[in-house]
Amino acid sequence: MNGEIEKKEQKKAFLQSYQALNFSIKTLGNLLAGFEEEQNHLLSVLQGDSGTDLAAEMNDIFSSFRKQLGEKNQICKIIVKNVSRMDSEIEKNILLLKYISGYTWEEISEMTNYSLRQVYNIHNHALKHFPM
Repeated sequence: MNGEIEKKEQKKAFLQSYQALNFSIKTLGNLLAGFEEEQNHLLSVLQGDSGTDLAAEMNDIFSSFRKQLGEKNQICKIIVKNVSRMDSEIEKNILLLKYISGYTWEEISEMTNYSLRQVYNIHNHALKHFPM
């Protein structure tokens, strides 16, 4: 029983990571775009070896950011793919509404016309069926 609860909590944490990853992707993407714009301006001002060295360092940093963005995007895709593979449409919808779209339990209850208790029960079943 304890292992079952632990596995359910791991699945929930995995699903919850989507929102944080998505926020991080947007933030990193915006930072990267801004930095790349600044890099072009800075490099046009700097000339010679110092400009070349700075460009190389900045390219390494941007490369690291792009790699992080790619990894975070990949995890988000895996989460959505795993939810979409579920058999039960209502369980799939509850997980999508909660973890991907970020709705509250009350909003989900209202949207689906299920009572709050029913939404919790469906969610509980959905976690059992969610493929990790």
